[in-house]
Amino acid sequence: MPPIDAPLLHRPCWFDLSTSDLGAAKSLYSELFGWSYEDMGPAFGHYTMARTPSGRAAAALAPKMPGQEAMPTVWTVYWGTADADETIARITTNGGQVMVPPMDIPGSGRMAIAVDADGAVFGLWQADPFIGAEIEGEHGSMCWSEVNSRNGASNAEFYAKVFDLDVHKLDAPGVVYHTLHPAGGGAPVAGVLQMDEHWEGIPPNWMPYFAVANLEEANAVWAKHGGKTVAGPINSPHGRIMIVQDPQGAYLSYMAG
Repeated sequence: MPPIDAPLLHRPCWFDLSTSDLGAAKSLYSELFGWSYEDMGPAFGHYTMARTPSGRAAAALAPKMPGQEAMPTVWTVYWGTADADETIARITTNGGQVMVPPMDIPGSGRMAIAVDADGAVFGLWQADPFIGAEIEGEHGSMCWSEVNSRNGASNAEFYAKVFDLDVHKLDAPGVVYHTLHPAGGGAPVAGVLQMDEHWEGIPPNWMPYFAVANLEEANAVWAKHGGKTVAGPINSPHGRIMIVQDPQGAYLSYMAG
């Protein structure tokens, strides 16, 4: 896939992990994805950039901040926006909530954390100048994102209104799934999965997907580090998918085309 050299707007643009054990997470994901790391230092809470072998930013890992030890260990999916404040206004107008208001990240951009109309948490990123992910679709980089929703159709409309997108319902047996597309046409930028009875007890959530070159090799690394397999391999038109949980509790998916 070509590198990303400009901000991705109205679509997911970045993933980061808040973890209870940064060292263990770095070890797992470096072997799984081939990442190298750049610690941004104590002024940024040891936010740690993860780079693919080509040197491009793929995601980030960060330790939980003091006082946040009880917070969930999670991957957060960030949507790109040209104006975080204006997007927050759209979120609240359409039934979402603000968890962290827009704030400056010196020398990088502006971020915010929000909750969608169905209760799933997601982030916003306004590049200035850091654009987020600098590559997608290659080994160790983002390749898809979807929100698991109790009310899939209405939540798809929430994202359509906030980010000026079109909603398409996927014609697939046994699953209710909507895709979000740029207004006027184009490839999908994210998905909305309707949660059914098999999701009992699990709150709505965003799922990041990473690309891997070889699913069997990735599964062996995952097992070696004590990761849990939730489901998979799942065959799809776009590749074979694993849904997994890392040893600290964060859920994610990886897939091989």
